[in-house]
Amino acid sequence: MKRHRLLPLCALLAVLCAGLLPNLDAQDVVATGKRDIIFLIDSTMGSAGINALREFIKRFVERRIIGTDAVQVGIAQFSTSPRLEMDLNTHGTKESLIAALGAIKPRPGQTVNIGAALEYVRTNMLRPDRGSRIQQGVPQLILLVTSKKSSDSVAGPVRDLQQMGVLTLAAGSRAADEQELKQIAFTDTLVYMTRDFRTLFRNPREIADALSTLAGVIVTEVPTEPVVEITTVQIQNVERDIVFLVDGSSYIGSSNFPYVRDFMINVVNQLDVRPERIRIGLLQFSNRPKIEFYLNTYDNRQDVVNKISQLRLIGGSVLNTGAAMDYALNSMFQQSLGSRRRQKVQQVLVLITGGPAQDQVKSVADKLALGGLLTYTVSSGQADENLMKSVAFVPELAYHEGRFSDLPALAESITPKLLTVVGDTDIATLPEETTGEERDVAFLIDGRDSVRTDFTYILDFIIKVLEPLDISSDKVRVSVVQHSERPTPSFYLNTYQTKEEVLRAVNGMTLAGGRSLNTGAALNYMRDTILSEGSGSRAAQNVPQFLILLTGGRSTDNVNEPAVALKTGGVVPFGVGVKDADPKQIATISHNPSFAFNVREFSELSTIPQKINNYVNLPANQLNIVLQEAQFDGVKRDIVFLLDGSDNTRDGFADIKVFIKNIVKNLNIDESHDRVSVAQFSDNPEVNFYLNSHKTKNESVTAIENLKHKGGRRLNVGAALQFVRHRVFTSSTGSRRLEGVPQILILLSSKPSSDSIRGPAFALKEHEIVSIGVGVGQAEQAELEMIAFEPSFTYMVTDISELPSIQPQLLDALNIHKDTGENINGISDLVGKKCTFSVISKIQYFSSQRDIVFLLDGSDDTQKDFPAMKKSVQEVVEMLNVGETKDRISVVQYSRDPQTHFSLITYMEKNDILNAVQQLDHKGGRPRNTGAALDYVRNNAFTQSSGSRHQEGVPQILILLSGGRSQDDVTNAAAALKREKVVPFCVGTRNSDILELQMIAHNPSYAFSVSHI
Repeated sequence: MKRHRLLPLCALLAVLCAGLLPNLDAQDVVATGKRDIIFLIDSTMGSAGINALREFIKRFVERRIIGTDAVQVGIAQFSTSPRLEMDLNTHGTKESLIAALGAIKPRPGQTVNIGAALEYVRTNMLRPDRGSRIQQGVPQLILLVTSKKSSDSVAGPVRDLQQMGVLTLAAGSRAADEQELKQIAFTDTLVYMTRDFRTLFRNPREIADALSTLAGVIVTEVPTEPVVEITTVQIQNVERDIVFLVDGSSYIGSSNFPYVRDFMINVVNQLDVRPERIRIGLLQFSNRPKIEFYLNTYDNRQDVVNKISQLRLIGGSVLNTGAAMDYALNSMFQQSLGSRRRQKVQQVLVLITGGPAQDQVKSVADKLALGGLLTYTVSSGQADENLMKSVAFVPELAYHEGRFSDLPALAESITPKLLTVVGDTDIATLPEETTGEERDVAFLIDGRDSVRTDFTYILDFIIKVLEPLDISSDKVRVSVVQHSERPTPSFYLNTYQTKEEVLRAVNGMTLAGGRSLNTGAALNYMRDTILSEGSGSRAAQNVPQFLILLTGGRSTDNVNEPAVALKTGGVVPFGVGVKDADPKQIATISHNPSFAFNVREFSELSTIPQKINNYVNLPANQLNIVLQEAQFDGVKRDIVFLLDGSDNTRDGFADIKVFIKNIVKNLNIDESHDRVSVAQFSDNPEVNFYLNSHKTKNESVTAIENLKHKGGRRLNVGAALQFVRHRVFTSSTGSRRLEGVPQILILLSSKPSSDSIRGPAFALKEHEIVSIGVGVGQAEQAELEMIAFEPSFTYMVTDISELPSIQPQLLDALNIHKDTGENINGISDLVGKKCTFSVISKIQYFSSQRDIVFLLDGSDDTQKDFPAMKKSVQEVVEMLNVGETKDRISVVQYSRDPQTHFSLITYMEKNDILNAVQQLDHKGGRPRNTGAALDYVRNNAFTQSSGSRHQEGVPQILILLSGGRSQDDVTNAAAALKREKVVPFCVGTRNSDILELQMIAHNPSYAFSVSHI
């Protein structure tokens, strides 16, 4: 079964909290194509869940046309055995079906056999004599709803349903196994996990839309007859290059964008996506275009659907449709980027828009047609339907729907034409591709002894990057440098004149050798020597400069400043990390996150050269656009300024406004990126404007200029912190916290608080809000440090007039620098890591001295996630104050039995600990004995001989990172730890038993469950 990314339930809840979902009762009948829908219901999930589901089915049926020519519904319940409630053809009218829903009732039971229930549906309900229209090509859908993990195997029944082309959705709560539901569902996006079915089914648009729009059944196999039939959409041997050009403006808006995504996903799910058949590319546009992925970026349907499901609206109120179409022609349909137009493969552009074009489109449409592109249009909302007919290759390829909600169902109509209509592919009329442009490409590779056995993989990587390049002295120049303790050039940019010479030199390279990596020093060498005019660089002639770093280890020196110097010097660095490379260092060195790549083994490097070439091969003008977009790509923050509005700041308030205004000018403010709010406080707080009040930078700056000083004698900081948490960082006022967007508070205070700040400050950290403290005049630094997420996020000046002096540091903390856009280990490196945040905030609550032991699950099940586990440990350590008289750290790994990697007295320097963690190897082994490991750390790690300061009253803290349920008993071991005054935190993946983690943890709030460690 193809696997797709699970749509986070938090995103659904964000919509719910914002009040954006309509009341189904107030809606008209939804136009839905023919489909057979079976609800397969766990009868043991209790009366509340059953009642909520029954009401959902009732409302779903009320809004659909029921009958043999429309939607048919069947229902079965199950516990240990299945029970038929109604076949697909039992009720031919809406009224009789609704009247029969009363038969759905809860029944007692402790176990469920989902496998048997799925098999029952396949063999007993999906039959023509029971109403199934599977032989007619009508989509067959099953919605499984369960509160428990299955007691029998689901693998066989799931496989049989897949072979029939049945689309299965799965909703689970309580003790349901999410991994099992993913195995059952047609894709991960059709899995819905919730704590309470009542919440899910009261606001069920996501499930209702899926049941109404999903299509793409390809093979149908009747269970009672060994006959294989193909539906009307024939995809065998079809070759197409299809680019979606998607309106990302406010004309579609965030509330309608999911319908656009669903339309594209429904189309792609019916296509045979692979390099030799159908290739997919995608751009968004509003005032300017943004490339999401090229025709050769993804080579399978799963990856394309995953990317589409992650799309976020770019925003904007201007719709330059013609310019975007022209950009698509020149930028997407290029041979180097996956287009097969010169092999006469049909080139297809699908324009999706919801607003009026604000530039010239007809002439561009003619240009596309002359260029051999077959243009389809899909429109809704305020789009001009008649204009779209003139844009499409022929009017019959223009599709318009009055409501965005009808777009997903349109996939069934448009897909057959996408696969069968042929246009003119005469390549003589196509513009020539721009190839062989000038650029300087320098490789900096790991040359240590430890990569000797993998050196051939490194050379293969270089050759694969070079193969498509037009190498010569006046086109592409190449240099290669190895590095370990020091850099060793293999050849310079001006050493070789031809491609043959360069490839011969690469193939003849031998390892330089060395023991450790000084990548920072090597980056300086690349900037000062290799990428200099004397070594062949043409930077002074504005030739693009590329640096490709490949390393298998962590640098022992600092890479931040050399990386910044490279970028400010105009060099575009790519970072490729393998094995023990530090992903954080790779990200810091790279131009932006899209230019950073990490793989586990050198043998996996072959997947990366094409991705790098997608950028290196771009014409200079397109490269500049991509780099400009990438500077802010993916950067989203909700930033709230909480300003001291007391009488103390009245005379300096104009300077405060200038300070805030200058910070805002450095942000990328729009609906889809940075949002800003301002509140003032004194005796009480008040909001000047919310996160969703202004959608542009100019609007926000104007609002700040118009701020009036609040006034007031007292300064109640605690009350103000509580106020912004409850009233400003909320979905209804524009916060995107539930979507994972960083939440940042910048507090400016001029004197000590009149009320207590301890509780409110702690609550902010627990809610993943990163606070920055700015103190002026009489402000108390210790108080601001308690409020700030960490002490380094506190900035002090003696007078308001000195605020501009801290602006650069504050922008660095926000992780945006106006000139360079580099990452500086600021807030963006911290946010979005819920368990790290929560653990740290609770740890910091204890003391300035702590003994902290990390207990890592090293069993076979965690091998894949072990690098991420190590990274999590490093992230926590980075935020601690390590030292002999401060925080001490130990790491223990376990599976069947435990093993100490280093004790509390082994390392007293933070860098030593970080390096030791980076060098950890996965232990492996079965079973996972967490109970034995807990006993081990109590008797060995938390002892005086191992460095514990328990007798001195220093808090003893255990952080358990677990990948699954323990195979031995943890109850007694956990109780013994707590009797010894050890405070356990637990972080588990979705395979872990959350009840077990809560039992081990100091209290349930100290246990966290994440998708991946």
